[in-house]
Amino acid sequence: MQKKQVGRLYLIWGAIVITVLGAMWFQSSRGEGDGTPDGTVPAQAEVAPVGMEAELTGKVVLLFERLRRMSPALTSDLVLQNARPLSDENAAFVDRLAYTVLVGKVESWETAIEEAKALGPASDAEGALRDALVSVMEERAFGHMTGAETGHDRFVADADERAAVLDKLGFFGRVACDAPGVAAEAARAGAAMLAVLGWYALAFCIGCVTLVFTLIWLFRKPAAPIDESGAREHTALVLGETFAVWMVCFLAMNYGAGVLGETLVDAFGLDGTPRAVHVGLACAAAGFFGSLVALVHAPLRGLRGAELRQAVGLHRGRGVLREVANGVLCYFSAIPLLVAGLVVFAVLSAIVTALFGQPEQPSHPVADLFAGADWLRLALVALLATVAAPIVEEIMFRGALYSHLRGTVFERVPLVSILAAAIASSFIFAVIHPQGVLFTPALGGLAVSFCLYRELRGSLIAPMVAHGIQNGVTLALGMTLMS
Repeated sequence: MQKKQVGRLYLIWGAIVITVLGAMWFQSSRGEGDGTPDGTVPAQAEVAPVGMEAELTGKVVLLFERLRRMSPALTSDLVLQNARPLSDENAAFVDRLAYTVLVGKVESWETAIEEAKALGPASDAEGALRDALVSVMEERAFGHMTGAETGHDRFVADADERAAVLDKLGFFGRVACDAPGVAAEAARAGAAMLAVLGWYALAFCIGCVTLVFTLIWLFRKPAAPIDESGAREHTALVLGETFAVWMVCFLAMNYGAGVLGETLVDAFGLDGTPRAVHVGLACAAAGFFGSLVALVHAPLRGLRGAELRQAVGLHRGRGVLREVANGVLCYFSAIPLLVAGLVVFAVLSAIVTALFGQPEQPSHPVADLFAGADWLRLALVALLATVAAPIVEEIMFRGALYSHLRGTVFERVPLVSILAAAIASSFIFAVIHPQGVLFTPALGGLAVSFCLYRELRGSLIAPMVAHGIQNGVTLALGMTLMS
């Protein structure tokens, strides 16, 4: 590579590193707000309701509590261990209140009352919610006793207090208020979790077989699929520039979509309504597709038409149906790598917990959109997850970025180049997602499989199909677990 081209390469990667750091900051700062489960933002004086993921945690704890009655080996500490993240000092106040409800259910309501009273609210609204929950739990603990036995008047929570607890604490509120059907809710969640485990166990077994054959195929034909145009230095550098431009466009479009959504919501008086969520999701989808305007950079730099499509894999490959079928194989091949990534995530989480305390659990903003979702919201979420993300992300990560790396990193040693390109592009893909840095190995494992099929097939159809299946399955399972 000539000295001038080396300078271009440094500039490209300087821009990529800066934009990746910007994307990581954007994702983390977006998660710091007080969004509610329906996607709206509460007024300053309000308390955001407990999230759907926290509710799922509560249902798991209740399932273990039922098992504890049959197994003396399960102590209350072990049962509550599943919910420790809710009690972390960095957790939302409503989550810490929810944890005290679990303490009441597993240990005693008297202990739960003391823990709730010890929590320091940051606002009058949080203080009012805590007091309402304490009243409800006092009714559970002492409501059956007479005034002479307790030294107080009879404990009875009023209707407003019960309504506040049910509204803000959701499933935990129903547990605290001893509402009917709580055990059935937990049982349904348990059945859904067993179905999820069953599916992934089956997919893992199939995936181990397909992954082995994929790797054999790759080692036998290590350099065939990537077109020579993608390996030429100028083409590879243009693709790197295009990816850097896309990162800038992606951040700008995401920010612009948020601003546009808020503007439309205000203009039409939709604030606090389900329509506000619809507008926000539609703007997000438009921003996602709009970021592909970055592809205009390639023709401006001399990479036009068929050459660009061939370089990034935007072609039919060996036939659409055959590529779609390989996309299904790609999905199954990704599951063992996902499981391996989850093992690494568990190890990293244990290390971080031992050194610095409980880390923030991986989560995606879409999870809380399931609460009270109507068909239009679900359709828009599905559009984003199973259409927009697979198309846009595969074009840029497995298309532009992967081909750029294949043409600039150890390009004369194909297997080393494939490995380096797959790992580097997958790391960037994973780290800019909102699940958190610790979850990078899991998402990176999926992305590596997409890279392998991009290498083997040449076309992006298989990775797009696999990406869409993965997101669709995750979305369906999430809806099942959190409904």
